[in-house]
Amino acid sequence: MFESIKKIFSKTSEKVSKSAISLEELPAWLDEKEADCISRRNAASTSSRERLLKLEQDLHQLLTEFGDESSDEPHHHKVEQVNRHALPQFCKKIESELEGDFSEDDEIFYREVAGLINGCFKAYRGPGKYLHHLYPDEVKVFKQTLDQMGHEMNRMTEVIRISRERLTHIAEMRDLLHERDALIEEDSRADAEEKKYEIRLSELRTELQKAESEMEHLVASDLYASYLHLEDETEKLRQQIEKASETWESQIRIAIPVWKRAVKAFQEQAKPVDEKNMEDLIQQASSPRRDDDEMARLVSLTAKPLFTLFESGTVQAKNSFEKNLFTSADEYAKKFSEISTSLHTLSGELNNKRKELEKNPTLDQKNHIAQTIGEAQKRIDEMNQEEEKQKERLSSLNERKKTILEDLKKNFSEFTEEEMDLTLPGEDT
Repeated sequence: MFESIKKIFSKTSEKVSKSAISLEELPAWLDEKEADCISRRNAASTSSRERLLKLEQDLHQLLTEFGDESSDEPHHHKVEQVNRHALPQFCKKIESELEGDFSEDDEIFYREVAGLINGCFKAYRGPGKYLHHLYPDEVKVFKQTLDQMGHEMNRMTEVIRISRERLTHIAEMRDLLHERDALIEEDSRADAEEKKYEIRLSELRTELQKAESEMEHLVASDLYASYLHLEDETEKLRQQIEKASETWESQIRIAIPVWKRAVKAFQEQAKPVDEKNMEDLIQQASSPRRDDDEMARLVSLTAKPLFTLFESGTVQAKNSFEKNLFTSADEYAKKFSEISTSLHTLSGELNNKRKELEKNPTLDQKNHIAQTIGEAQKRIDEMNQEEEKQKERLSSLNERKKTILEDLKKNFSEFTEEEMDLTLPGEDT
């Protein structure tokens, strides 16, 4: 049966020379084969459909025959129970299965009849399982009718299975064609994007070259040389202040232990004023908000009382650092005063230089040009990275297109059983 059904979907028995179609002709060819397959399926299913519909009408007629016999003889109570309960339930179930019209579509019709047969068997195995004792002839005809419907369904099963296989094969080839069309469209979009990319990249490179040229001219200008000189002077002043601050902090670190010993000495000598002044000096020196002018004033104020302690031997320098700092009252006060004055002077000069730098337009020009260069270079790098990713993507798409063509040719050959060739682009016809 399978071979006979398969011939329905095969070509005519006439032998023809092996032919070929191009890829461009394939969509129309698939449409033609799909329509032909459906037409052949419908033609092959017509006889089975007619027989199945006739058998379905036989089932309608058979239902009217159950319980139709007349007899004056009393029935056994179990027979009466079957007639009262099982038979009505059986008939009701079968009638519900037979309700409605069948679809004109062969696939749907096939499923509807399969459901009908299955429902009838369930009804027979359910409420109808005792009917064969009471209605043996009717049940026999009922089962024979269902068997005949099953045979016709088996025939339709092969017809539909082969039809499905061919239609699935056609759909797979269509899907491959659609995917290839989508890839070709994506290629086209990529070409358009590539042109935009080249234009934008050229603009960015021009912008970068212009900015780099502006930077070269600026760096070579007298204005920039003047700015560099001003910047260099500012840096020298900053270094001088840093060095003076280090000396200032060093002198304070050396002096604090001596000042603390002096406080104790003044306390022992009952000199509260000198003790208070020295404590103020220590407090000022240790404060996080130290006032350097106040520091210098307190150093000068406490210098002579402090050195009376040195002269009397009450307080002594303990190391070379202290000896170098505490030489004489005037020299000691002068060291603190000069550094304080120097820090003031240098800080003032540094502030002035910084203001000049801030007012100088050269730095803003340089920063603006540098920013332009940086942004242009960054965008160029990003576009180059995007271009690399796009190239990898296109390479992958090209490989996929090759695979699609190979799959198409293979599927086509299987579908036509190698009786036709599919000519691909670039192949000789």
